[in-house]
Amino acid sequence: MPEIPSRDELIEVLTGHDPVAAGKRASTVSGQRIVTYTRADPPADWLLDGEEEGSLTDHAAAHDSGTTSEAVVAYGAEHTPEQVAERLLGLAELAARSDLLVAVCPIPDDGDHRRPGSWGVEDLSVIAATRLCLPSVRWIRPSWRLLGAPACQVAVAFGANDWRVPADDQTDLEHLASAVGAQAVER
Repeated sequence: MPEIPSRDELIEVLTGHDPVAAGKRASTVSGQRIVTYTRADPPADWLLDGEEEGSLTDHAAAHDSGTTSEAVVAYGAEHTPEQVAERLLGLAELAARSDLLVAVCPIPDDGDHRRPGSWGVEDLSVIAATRLCLPSVRWIRPSWRLLGAPACQVAVAFGANDWRVPADDQTDLEHLASAVGAQAVER
């Protein structure tokens, strides 16, 4: 298992100073060129953060009771790299205790007229930092709704390996994945 980056290393990745290097490093962690996808909702008995960060305590309690969970990492306009790094390290501690944290979903802030919720490089840097910090988590999933198909496609080169696609979205996922050297596999 790859070593979890330190807080300072995560902050360096999150600041986006060298996103290409971060992407290369993150894409080697998963060791596979497969992106899974689903158009279905997650199981009703899982603990889901939705589109806002849930409590790490709630995730730990869910895991202690045998419940699977999906966590959110918020980033962007209202979140510093230090805050994002702390959230990722907290999730890494949870993942080290149990294999019940099955997905981590970076979600950009909404932003406002002064600054968008996130910048493109920021989106990819957060995906890379998430994969580097959480190598054992089954799915690193960018937000299809907020980022769109093109950014989710590029995110695969930065360590993302799962897409939750709206049921009415007709994007050719096999073509989308193959364009970045990956294979799309429905789960």
